[in-house]
Amino acid sequence: MEKAVRYIFGFTLVAGLIAACATPQQTCLRAAQAELVALDREIAEAERAVARGYRMSEAVEPRTTLHICAWPREPVLFCTRHTPGASAERRPVNRAAEEARLESLRAQRPGLIVQTEAAVATCMAG
Repeated sequence: MEKAVRYIFGFTLVAGLIAACATPQQTCLRAAQAELVALDREIAEAERAVARGYRMSEAVEPRTTLHICAWPREPVLFCTRHTPGASAERRPVNRAAEEARLESLRAQRPGLIVQTEAAVATCMAG
C-alpha cells in the first residue's frame, strides 16, 4: 500500500512539473488555437478522402503471438501472449457527401479564424 502511495505521489509530482513548464501565455495560446487546428485537420483529412476516394479506418484488434519461454525445471515451452494490434483498412467514401462535408467545414473556417484571432489577442494582452 505504501509503495502505491509513493508511486501516485511521484506521478503527480512529475505531471505537475511538466505542466509548469509551459507559461500561462503559452497555455492560453494553445487553448485559443485548438479549435482552428482541429478544424484544419478535419479539412485536410476530408480533402485526402475526396482525392483518394477512400478513408483509412483504424481498429484495435487483439492478437495472439507465440513465443518460446523457458522454465528452470522444464524443457523449452511455447507460450502465448495476447497483445493489442492495430489494423487499418480502406473504407470507400461517398464523394458527393464528402465534398458537401468539406464545403461545410471550409465555410466554418472564416468565422473560427475571427474567434481565434480575438482569443489570441486576449492572451497576448493578459
